Amino acid sequence: MHRLLPFALILLMILTAPLQANTPGAEAPVECRTFYFLNAIWITYSNITERLLLESPVNFTLGSTINQTITPVYTMNVDYNETRGEYAFNVTAGEGFYGYLVNKVEVCTPLSTWNKQLIIAALQDPTHKPYPDTGFPSNILEKYVHTPHNMVVDVVVPAFEKWFNEIYGFSPANASNLGLAVAAANFIYLEFITYNASAAPNSIEEVIQTRHGDCDDMSRVLVELLSYYGIPSTIGYGYVYIPLEGYERFVMPVENVTYIFRYNGPHAFTLVYIPGYEWISIDLLAGSIWYYPFLFEGESVETTVNESDVEQMIDLHRSINGSQLIAVFDQDEFKEMFGAEANPSLVEVFINETILGSTSTTHPIQPETETTQPAQPPPSTTTAIPTSTTTTQTTESTRTPTTNALVTVLALIVLVFIVIFIISLRKR
Repeated sequence: MHRLLPFALILLMILTAPLQANTPGAEAPVECRTFYFLNAIWITYSNITERLLLESPVNFTLGSTINQTITPVYTMNVDYNETRGEYAFNVTAGEGFYGYLVNKVEVCTPLSTWNKQLIIAALQDPTHKPYPDTGFPSNILEKYVHTPHNMVVDVVVPAFEKWFNEIYGFSPANASNLGLAVAAANFIYLEFITYNASAAPNSIEEVIQTRHGDCDDMSRVLVELLSYYGIPSTIGYGYVYIPLEGYERFVMPVENVTYIFRYNGPHAFTLVYIPGYEWISIDLLAGSIWYYPFLFEGESVETTVNESDVEQMIDLHRSINGSQLIAVFDQDEFKEMFGAEANPSLVEVFINETILGSTSTTHPIQPETETTQPAQPPPSTTTAIPTSTTTTQTTESTRTPTTNALVTVLALIVLVFIVIFIISLRKR
């Protein structure tokens, strides 16, 4: 039950937030922010010889209102393939490795307060239609609407329509596209599925049968449900930026790898296409875009879990000993800490302090010990489908849940996409 409380608080904050007098206009306003992304990997011992990918946000565009540009700032012992936009490094059996990347991330998304206002209006009135439903472009329908999963049609749709009628007193057929999409997000994220972190992604069948899942499980079911109603949607993968006390150094072990997140968490959430507005966030689980900034690794409509990829990811984490630090900084903080040119010495001191609690610039390797599977299994975690990535908690500044509640949520969600680590894709 304690896992459900923070989510209930989120919904309560949305519903009780004052609705501004002027509803959103016919054009989506856009806001742009600049961040810096640091991904450092410190392997003390490897049992494998492989070329692995080090993940980063990517150049990304979705419609005309979501755009992200990546500028490489500095790398150490990591190769950048400009054509493919990928970072890679080599590990050798019996040896260790140290390397990192720093990227500047300029991301533009719909104005957060505007996006939130749309959600509030739609939750309060599912018939809310701030922009005429003129129909969806054919290319959008072709790419983002598909034949829904049979179990979603047979089980989720009847449950959703029953719930909708009980809550609003009329049929979903009378809702606007926006109202139906937000209501579906409310139902999936906060009613139908109980949040539960797991060691691997779950199939849609299992999620529906158990009514338990994590953020990527929920988002895949939601995308299938929206396809049933002919509403285009996709799953965004990446990192939520959370500059809150308690998120400075969040540690989570997975097999023989320790993950350290600073002011961010990997996350997956659903975006929906609304005629006139294009793509908006309906993330009622973590507030991506409409409350917390989001750095994209990509988007996908894929809802099938590839078990072999998941097994590869688990095997990889058993084959190396080490730590990975993923940190996100806003522009002012980054320049204050590392200088306008990203002084490598200062960056390395920060990495060492954060990973080891030491200011030493040496990188100790431990070749005398081989990796072994932990005697005790790691805490329950979640991984994303390897085709994409990414969590966290959303609050409103005037009604912020306690830090402990937020940290509890991040602990449950944070590994949702550990497949994004050196992760996932072995050399293609």
